[in-house]
Amino acid sequence: MDRRDFIKVSGMAAAGLAISGCAPKVSNWSEKEKELFGDKKTGHFTMIQISSATDTIGESYLMRTSGGKVIMVDGGYASDVPVLREHIRKAGGHVDLWFITHPHEDHMEALATILNDMGDITIGKVIYSRLPDAFLDCEPGSADNARGYYRAIDNHVGTTDFLDIHQGGQRFDIDDVGVMVLGVSNLDIKARNFNNQSMVVRVWDDTKSVVFLGDAGVECGDNLLSGYKEYLDCDYLQMAHHGQNGCSEEFYKSINFRACLWPTPSWVWEPAPENDWLKTRDTRRWMDEKGITEHHVSCLEKDWELL
Repeated sequence: MDRRDFIKVSGMAAAGLAISGCAPKVSNWSEKEKELFGDKKTGHFTMIQISSATDTIGESYLMRTSGGKVIMVDGGYASDVPVLREHIRKAGGHVDLWFITHPHEDHMEALATILNDMGDITIGKVIYSRLPDAFLDCEPGSADNARGYYRAIDNHVGTTDFLDIHQGGQRFDIDDVGVMVLGVSNLDIKARNFNNQSMVVRVWDDTKSVVFLGDAGVECGDNLLSGYKEYLDCDYLQMAHHGQNGCSEEFYKSINFRACLWPTPSWVWEPAPENDWLKTRDTRRWMDEKGITEHHVSCLEKDWELL
């Protein structure tokens, strides 16, 4: 599929899987899903894939349940905060659950900025998987910002509930919307970088499911396949590490999903020749080979919404 075809498919999906504006109804809760997750969920959530305010790399997802609860995954850079605040205000001004996948600036800096100046935003619970201080020095270029993020958390303990988890499989269901953490930081991974410590989150309701991979790398993906393979099957899958240099081809081809979420700026979506180390085209080819035809790309569809 060439770039024009991707834009065409992405644009059609923005208007709605070809027409309707929402995911097709799931008519039956499969026996496999009953076994894995218990009774069928009856709640419902909408979701916005929030585009970068400056066409930079980053990740930001806001979900709102039919009961008005708000779930965030990451949030982007500090430069994304004005737009992010507006989205949160429109959703009621309060975030009930905020998941941070890992301490890279393009994922956590917006939350750190808000924690340092809450304004009219309130937060119920932040769920993260903290890296020990000594590990941060494995990435000297990001260590100081990560420590600043953790300081912002420590300064807010008592006013916001922070839950530092290090065991996968935990559930945080809200308004009968299922929320499950599949992956957490794992210091046994030999590739010692922040990306491979990404928290992986699955969210599902009465009609759809989404899995957020954060910036999971090959080793993180391999761990997920060994421990949570069946839980990774979903309708919408967020492409790891913005769709480049993330999980392996084997990972993507080992699980079932029907649509891709790309929190991806234009310069990563279409890498210039000098940026050939960005392996986005490889991931796009894998999706073609897998037969995926629904793609939602943040630099092509501004603030795409899943109803």
